[in-house]
Amino acid sequence: MPGYAKINPMKLVHLADLHIGYRAYNKVTPKGLNVRERDVITAFKETLDRVSVINPDAVIIAGDIFHRPRPGNTSIYLSIKLLQEFRKTCPAPVIMVSGNHEASKSLENECILRVIEATVPGIKVIDKQIEQFTLDNYGTSILGIPYNALSDFEKTNIIPDNNYKYNILAIHGSYESIKCPELDTYGQASLVNPDNINRSKWDYVALGHYHTYTKLAENTYYSGAIERTSSNIWKEAHEPKGFIEYNLETGEQRFHKLDSPRKTVDIKGINVNNLTAEEINRLIEAEMSRINDIEETIIRLTLEDIDSLTIRNLDYRKLGFYRKKALHFRLNLIKKGACESPDNPGSIIKEGKNLLEQVQEELDRFETAPGLDKEKFRELAKSYLYE
Repeated sequence: MPGYAKINPMKLVHLADLHIGYRAYNKVTPKGLNVRERDVITAFKETLDRVSVINPDAVIIAGDIFHRPRPGNTSIYLSIKLLQEFRKTCPAPVIMVSGNHEASKSLENECILRVIEATVPGIKVIDKQIEQFTLDNYGTSILGIPYNALSDFEKTNIIPDNNYKYNILAIHGSYESIKCPELDTYGQASLVNPDNINRSKWDYVALGHYHTYTKLAENTYYSGAIERTSSNIWKEAHEPKGFIEYNLETGEQRFHKLDSPRKTVDIKGINVNNLTAEEINRLIEAEMSRINDIEETIIRLTLEDIDSLTIRNLDYRKLGFYRKKALHFRLNLIKKGACESPDNPGSIIKEGKNLLEQVQEELDRFETAPGLDKEKFRELAKSYLYE
């Protein structure tokens, strides 16, 4: 390779965990799109618009571009449309490393990202195996490790290519120091740690899989997700969502917080021991009155140390009103005698879900007959329960 003096400085953008096609709460837009699915698309559009302004030399998306291996047609269409519009304003190559959510599970099925690669110019997909991609005009090598290749750590020497000035490592996986059991399915041998990736030798390590923006070292980051799409969105209720801009020449890093992610409110730690049901009803009303734009908000309210008799005497008609008015409202009840899990401090072991919570969960899973309005069915079922 020619001397480094002629190589231009390089600036990259790192994002991950888009989860396009994510759905929740069974509420739809006037056009019939799930509201949360639209939220993710909106966050993706804002991301691309802001990346265009930055005009980086490369964009790395570290996995989970889609929420499932076979996303709906709308998700595929809108993703391609937004990326094609992005390509008109930003020529930077986009390197996509497949994650666990969109990775194909069999040899017969190609990863859905291949459709994006074949449709939008300047897209490079790294799927199934560890692969190197180079940008010779910037003297840059990008080594991608998709989720399906995490088990190859033991038989692969993960080191930078000395023929290049800049070396970037992009991985979708769980980092050892913040391992989360609900995220990892490969076990200890496939955890990402400084030793098995030679972290200090890389100019930048771009990670995906963990939905919280996290700095692990001066050159190693999780960008976090662009919306709250994990199995525990309450943990992320007050966390910023966005992407990272990184200058490989200076090592300067900047996190860009997005404005579009849905407002999420988690009201917890309210101890109602010795309060009557009437007093608790007033307390709930007071807490809800403090929330602006309740119709656009995802809300969880947790009451601790409550007994079964008081639970039965709560104002379920008013609770039903909040459920209907808010984008999503969940009343989380922790009964007397509940304790923290020894394996996961801070989590709660409940004695059991109350009837309202059980019915709500069943309605979320229940498949209605063709032609039946699912939302009306759900509301009718809940109205009978409140009666």
